[in-house]
Amino acid sequence: MLILLPPSETKTRPADEGAAPLQLASFGLPQLTEARGTVLRAARRTAAAQNGAAKLGVPASSPELLERMARIESEPTAGALTVYSGVLYDQLRRDQSPAADRRVLVQSALFGLVDADLDRIPAYRLSAGSTLFRLGKAGSWWSPRLKPLAGELRQEQEESGSPVVIDCRSGSYRSMMAMRSGDGVRVLEVSPVQERAGVRKVISHDAKRYRGLVTRALLEVERTPTSADEVLDVVRTAFGTQLQVELEGDRLVVVDRVG
Repeated sequence: MLILLPPSETKTRPADEGAAPLQLASFGLPQLTEARGTVLRAARRTAAAQNGAAKLGVPASSPELLERMARIESEPTAGALTVYSGVLYDQLRRDQSPAADRRVLVQSALFGLVDADLDRIPAYRLSAGSTLFRLGKAGSWWSPRLKPLAGELRQEQEESGSPVVIDCRSGSYRSMMAMRSGDGVRVLEVSPVQERAGVRKVISHDAKRYRGLVTRALLEVERTPTSADEVLDVVRTAFGTQLQVELEGDRLVVVDRVG
């Protein structure tokens, strides 16, 4: 099973100043190494520019983020699940490694994709909408470079014992690397909604929490689901009567009934 997560805007800087700096050569998905290096250089140049804060989306109240981006390759690193923070990642166990037949990849404007189990990353500040020196919008730059990888990942899942992809990404990060059902692989988009008096509306901020809960349920279950129906059963069991879960085509709908 492959689980795709969005990054978090907030990140926890590794406390160990003696931690190893960024080493792209040690990252998974080595076919992205050259592209990662290009974005890193552009990010450093952007951070050093006069309008760097605006380009990278760094708030005026946090100038240290800009300084760290200017020297990002010497920043301390740690496992992805200890660096990414916020609503979604608060639902996960930071010390948990996915089982051998489960893979968690985080879509990243800086690295393209981050393997949550293997890659050690710094606390960076860059989003899909950031504008990079000579590259333009980060998300748009990555999209054509990630398209071939999407095909490779789909093929890997087709040949695995669990041809299922759970897509927990938000819209801007889904557009960086589109993944759709086909070729024997089922791609399920996790879609939280709120229901009041029979009327449903899309959840925005709290959607991250529900996606984190879905991810945790799928990582903690003993046996990896091998189909969309098995995914549905696992999540329903994990949520109990707290939340309703439905399968609507290629959408795994989490329903929070209120009122």
